Amino acid sequence: MGTVVYGLGESGIAATRALLAHGEDVRVADGGKDVRLRVALEELSVEGVLGAGPEVLNGADRVVVSPGIRPRDAVLRAAAERGVPVISEVALGLELLGPGVRVAAITGTNGKTTVVDMLYRMLDGVPHAVAGNSWRALTGCLDEARAAGLLVLEVSSFQLHYMSDPGFDVAALLNARPDHLNWHASFEEYARDKLRIFEGQGPEDLALVNAGDPLGLEAAGGLAAEVLVVGEGDTAVRGGRLLLRGREIATGGELRFAGTHNLTNALFAAVAAERLGASMEGIRAGILGYRLKPHRMEVVAERAGVLFVDDSKATNPAAVAAGLASFEVPVVLILGGSEKETDFSEILPHLDRCRAIVCQGESGPGIFEYLRAAGWGDACRLVADLREAVAEAASLAREGDVVLLSPGCASFDQFAGYAERGEEFARLVADLAGSKGGARR
Repeated sequence: MGTVVYGLGESGIAATRALLAHGEDVRVADGGKDVRLRVALEELSVEGVLGAGPEVLNGADRVVVSPGIRPRDAVLRAAAERGVPVISEVALGLELLGPGVRVAAITGTNGKTTVVDMLYRMLDGVPHAVAGNSWRALTGCLDEARAAGLLVLEVSSFQLHYMSDPGFDVAALLNARPDHLNWHASFEEYARDKLRIFEGQGPEDLALVNAGDPLGLEAAGGLAAEVLVVGEGDTAVRGGRLLLRGREIATGGELRFAGTHNLTNALFAAVAAERLGASMEGIRAGILGYRLKPHRMEVVAERAGVLFVDDSKATNPAAVAAGLASFEVPVVLILGGSEKETDFSEILPHLDRCRAIVCQGESGPGIFEYLRAAGWGDACRLVADLREAVAEAASLAREGDVVLLSPGCASFDQFAGYAERGEEFARLVADLAGSKGGARR
């Protein structure tokens, strides 16, 4: 029968169109039945099944799966039992892309979108295309990537799970911390999927790992590619200076962003950019002009001497820890969101920076009880949702403090995504400040 595209989100729609353009026999399927899916199916003008179960696999040669669908899904479990190959949309894109295009791929629990964005800016003047996880579906920009001859790709653990031997010219693992354990069977599986980014590389390729990441360091000795450890030797931050293979590319005081994790991100991007043809001048210009994307340590208001910072993109404890480490003043921390079954032990060493911790959302009660058991009960408050959390945090903060929304959780209990959560945080803070002034955006 050909290929079943399972999941009618952006990546599934792009994959279907790419396969049709390639002359393949395609059937689309989705477990849902809502109006959006019906409209998408009609626009594709292809055979499809909504409310799909394992029967959609009948006669299928393979399945292209959208990243949001968990391996425990009934259709994917049936595919495994029947021996029907399953690949991710990104894997399909790489297959259709063909030879002649260099690919630099970035993954990590935290920072991958930032590194890809930095790399994009450093490659100004070097023809390239950008696709993947937080960007656009690879199968939707194949012609652009072929024309450029260079692709910068952000890949998640979901996308890597159904990918084998990609053979990237440059592959970077920024870090690996427990995350998405509601999708992966275990942290061990999550870690194995992250390490897939190095599969298929040869001695002529470049593998980048982080001096502060145990998983990458442990794997480095067994990789076939040339390995560079970022944060070690002559590619590191020394005395506030960013060094790329011993050459200074910028100092911390020149940058429009802060945080040791973001300096490391900049070094990852710089190493990859140089390998891909960027000049030192272009790398420096890209770093000096870079601003972090919204919802990443973004100051949204100042009220009565208190800074309100939106770090809604911090959807796991490692990101929360990095955010807390960026402040030397007391912090009132807002934690919680939709449940991901995540271990919050990683933030414990950083909580001495907190004046108070406000737990909210679906995961709030569990986090609250965990922190109480860990000895932080006096500092913790439990509220129902983000609205109550902002009000509570504002009442607890003192002049000179920071109120930090760094949830450590996804947002789907209350919002469509982290961006919507961050925007609501800013609105709630503005409402608090509106009567007294002092808000700034």
